[in-house]
Amino acid sequence: MSNRSRLSLAVLLLAVFAQAAYPQKKLLCPKPPPSPYKHDAQISTSLDRRANAMRVTLQHPRALGKGAELFYMGATFLIQDPRRPSNPTLDLVLVAASPLTKMSGGGLAILCDGQPCVQTRKVNFMNGPGGAEAAKLTLSYAEASSITHARKVVARVGTSELEFTNNHLEALRELVAQLAPSPGLWATAGVSAR
Repeated sequence: MSNRSRLSLAVLLLAVFAQAAYPQKKLLCPKPPPSPYKHDAQISTSLDRRANAMRVTLQHPRALGKGAELFYMGATFLIQDPRRPSNPTLDLVLVAASPLTKMSGGGLAILCDGQPCVQTRKVNFMNGPGGAEAAKLTLSYAEASSITHARKVVARVGTSELEFTNNHLEALRELVAQLAPSPGLWATAGVSAR
């Protein structure tokens, strides 16, 4: 028997005895449940190679403020290993939409329901793209949580007074919910060994 005839016989036998290949169902990922947080911000997770950790970043497309003094809000934090407990921090960033807006002269204060709720000792002022200024405020988990629990949050940046909309607060609430230190598998505080 020649090679051609062997090959054709093998193909014929495979075709005859092969099971019918029915189309498979699409294995789609299940649709995630709807988020309880309603906002327009984009929250993404990426690898921060410098810190060798995952970074969660929030960018909000809606501006804070009115008129010529518009600011955009962003926030970021590093996901921490629960085996190495430390206090989580959140960096809140306010970026001026116009390079004409000056921030560094007047400082930064955040008021929650009319009362100061954040110690503004950790504020960094920097120049952003196009010469626009930005203020980066490092918040502890407790401070970030107090901002998200307030009904009315106002940031005083330089001479500007910016009231956070409910949309901005919802975005921060979702981010702080992700920042919350989880009890995790390795949490041993208050648990006795058996």
